[in-house]
Amino acid sequence: MTIRVCDNGGGIQKSILEKLGQAYVSTKSKNGTGLGLYMSIKIVTDQLGGRLYWESDDKGSCFFIALPNNS
Repeated sequence: MTIRVCDNGGGIQKSILEKLGQAYVSTKSKNGTGLGLYMSIKIVTDQLGGRLYWESDDKGSCFFIALPNNS
């Protein structure tokens, strides 16, 4: 199962996009700690056995959470 969440907010700058998901990297200049996405990745991969990834262009961004099918 894959969950997709998208926006039309103009995308993420390429300089940030390459580092996104690392601890203490934020798209918010003042008020971001850079831990939210990092912790989300840790939970999805370590606890759920899935994958969290993203795509971005000049129109917007999409974040995907891919979880294994447990039959």
